[in-house]
Amino acid sequence: MKCTKCGAEQEADVKFCTQCGAPMEQDNQTPEHNGPDPAKEEPAAEAEAVKEEPATGTETVNEEEPAAGTEAVMEEQTAGTEAVKEEAPAAEAETVKEEGPAPTAVTIPEEPQPNKKFIKVLVAVIAIAAVIAVAALAYVKMTTKDPKQVVIDAFENVFPEGQVYPSEELFGLKDFAETVRTADSQGGLTLKMDSCSDEMVNAYAGSGLRFEAKDDKTNGKSFFNMGVIYSGMDLANLDVYYGDDTLMLAIPELSGKVFTVDLGEGLADRIKNSPTVGPLLEQNGVDVEGMAAYFTELMDEAEKAQAEGRQPFDMEALLNRYKEGYKAQENFKAALTVEKAAKGTYTMDGAQVSCNGYDVTVSKDSMIEFLRQSSDFFLQDETLKADFMRQLETTVKMSELMGGTMSGTGTMSAEEMQQQSYEEAKEMVDQMIEYLDKGLTDVNMTVYVDKKGRLAAVEGSTYLHVDDTDDSEQGYVAVTFSCQLQGGAYLTQNALASITLEDATDTVSIDMVKQGTYDKSVLTSDLSLDLTVPDDETYNFTYTSTYDSKDGSYHLSGEVGGNGSQLVKISATGAVDQLEKGKSVHVNIDSLETSVMDDSVNVVLSGEYYYQPLEGEISPLEGEALDVLSATQEDWTSVGMEMLFGVMGLGSQLGISMY
Repeated sequence: MKCTKCGAEQEADVKFCTQCGAPMEQDNQTPEHNGPDPAKEEPAAEAEAVKEEPATGTETVNEEEPAAGTEAVMEEQTAGTEAVKEEAPAAEAETVKEEGPAPTAVTIPEEPQPNKKFIKVLVAVIAIAAVIAVAALAYVKMTTKDPKQVVIDAFENVFPEGQVYPSEELFGLKDFAETVRTADSQGGLTLKMDSCSDEMVNAYAGSGLRFEAKDDKTNGKSFFNMGVIYSGMDLANLDVYYGDDTLMLAIPELSGKVFTVDLGEGLADRIKNSPTVGPLLEQNGVDVEGMAAYFTELMDEAEKAQAEGRQPFDMEALLNRYKEGYKAQENFKAALTVEKAAKGTYTMDGAQVSCNGYDVTVSKDSMIEFLRQSSDFFLQDETLKADFMRQLETTVKMSELMGGTMSGTGTMSAEEMQQQSYEEAKEMVDQMIEYLDKGLTDVNMTVYVDKKGRLAAVEGSTYLHVDDTDDSEQGYVAVTFSCQLQGGAYLTQNALASITLEDATDTVSIDMVKQGTYDKSVLTSDLSLDLTVPDDETYNFTYTSTYDSKDGSYHLSGEVGGNGSQLVKISATGAVDQLEKGKSVHVNIDSLETSVMDDSVNVVLSGEYYYQPLEGEISPLEGEALDVLSATQEDWTSVGMEMLFGVMGLGSQLGISMY
């Protein structure tokens, strides 16, 4: 066999190479597996003895030191062994054995090699875990909102956009508003007195009023009726019609005439040439021609605005301009100081929830600056100025055409009046802000926000400086306030609020409780306000309502009281027996009761209300037409006599003698 290290030929039973001393590999199993081989045991022992005998130039091998890492030491030992074999005769070896026992043979274990593949996988796993940890930390940092933004969002979302309230879900109020503005429709209200605690008034039980209106926007026609009801029957009616530039008016129970006015082209000439109206207006200094022309202009402008969907003094549009184009709100938010505070537990949606707390400081300077910037916007808004100017121009123009001037304005133009009005308004606002600047102090409050980002509660305090003295006992009023929004169908459906003002001697407090429920069928709402003033005087206001969509039944009640007495109470019961959300509704008013001073005076009414799409066409009033502008003095005398006899007839129906 050959040595695997130097390649020298060796005998079959040689354990070490005779040339280089390297261990020889054996094909047979080791003794540990097959047991000791008697034929080889003696040479092996001799070789071990020779191997372990100290020799010049050899190093002692530590038993604990791994053999795999000491190849150089093994080579030196092998070389030393070979030297001993060559130089020492067998006799000397025998002598050495007799002088002392041979040292125990040391078996050097092979050092285990690390699994490189496992190490690579482990390193990769550790690297991935580190990346994930860093990414998670970065994500948490990026997604964690600034405390100030949390507070701002909570306040802004008290009335969130897109919130569908129960009243909207049940009735479609927004659609009704749009229908009234754009659709052809009709509606009416009837109220009759059922009883009264006063006997004289109770004699007219069954009497009341009826109102009805029709609007045909498609054809530019409209109709209005007001009827007086007596003993359940119509006593008299006032009918008004407008269409095709013609205005018509009639009171059928008093006269058979239909009074008409043509408002179309040539109105100024018709007024000027009127045998009765023209001279009467001129005698009172009225510019007939100018008034007619201006009236026509106003009618045209109104029709154009209606067609374009514009309306004067559009408050919603004004507020949108304020939010979108002005920085007062942003500056106010930036001035807030917000820090994290201790958590609190509050009731939200019927359950106790843990809420994060934030200490918020609203500085007096930021409040004053907010008021100044906001007032500047409303005083400088061009659209608002234009609307106000048109209103002034109309008023001034009509006053001039009627031959007079507005009280206190002399001969001022509309532009001068607007300038004066704005200067007066600015002066008043400046005075108010100056007063607040002296009286306000910083507001400190703690805001609690739930895990959904909703405002749960606010608790705060401030002081109002109400006197020129610096004495905190007399010159300041301590103000404390709190509010809890307890949610429900919407955040403010259930709420508690209170505010207390206290000086050195007196205390004033206001407490509010709002409760409500909604289960997609029954809607309830209750509100109470209690006012406590010095000398233990108390006043309260309560409101309660219930509506059941299954049968349409409803109950409404409002009451004002003071010091244990009922001042005024109004309540209503009935049913909504027809409803198409956003399009039509019919409400029966079974009882509308009003009582005053602990029910010392009591009146009970009943009736109905309806609104629906227009049915049929709106037609001109029927009867003998009398052109108001062309009627003569004789015509008016005849009409006067006719109406006098009509009034006498109505009086007889009421049991009132006209003689």
